[in-house]
Amino acid sequence: MTACVGVAQDDWQWKKGEEPTAFGLIKVRTTGSYSRGYQTQLRFFHLLNLGTRERLRVDVQSAAKSFFLNLAPGDYEVIRVQFNEGPMMMESHVSLQFQVRPNGTTYLGTWQFDVDTPRTQRMLRTEITNEEPNWGEIHMMDRALNRKTMEVFLPKLESEEIRLFTVAPYPKISYYYR
Repeated sequence: MTACVGVAQDDWQWKKGEEPTAFGLIKVRTTGSYSRGYQTQLRFFHLLNLGTRERLRVDVQSAAKSFFLNLAPGDYEVIRVQFNEGPMMMESHVSLQFQVRPNGTTYLGTWQFDVDTPRTQRMLRTEITNEEPNWGEIHMMDRALNRKTMEVFLPKLESEEIRLFTVAPYPKISYYYR
């Protein structure tokens, strides 16, 4: 028999639905001389809870946007990001580690993704900064932030530059498979 056991921590108290919120800003831009004519967008990123090994997919679907996450306190890692330019998709395995503390809101900074234009090896450059967001807009998007304390925790980058790999589109597009 196999079983999984979790031990509750007594140093924090939160109710279901009132988990701490993590949020950040995302900016995506294409660098280089040739582009496909489509704006590069971050489709989603995958989060891994390092304590429970639970995975979570966060859909963004935008080139410049903020994201809000209701997460249990603990250590997390962004393990994969996927971008698209129209029907063309590419993804990369990254390592952005951050921590969500109990009873507050964690600001994860501004995530700047620079994506190379199409070529043999496309690279992704990532930079995380503590750029001041427009707090008025942020509070309008999520009113629950007014009641919580704010804490800045910038994710740690394992590598600033990493290769992007092409992902086959679904449904299969005929001109992609020539």
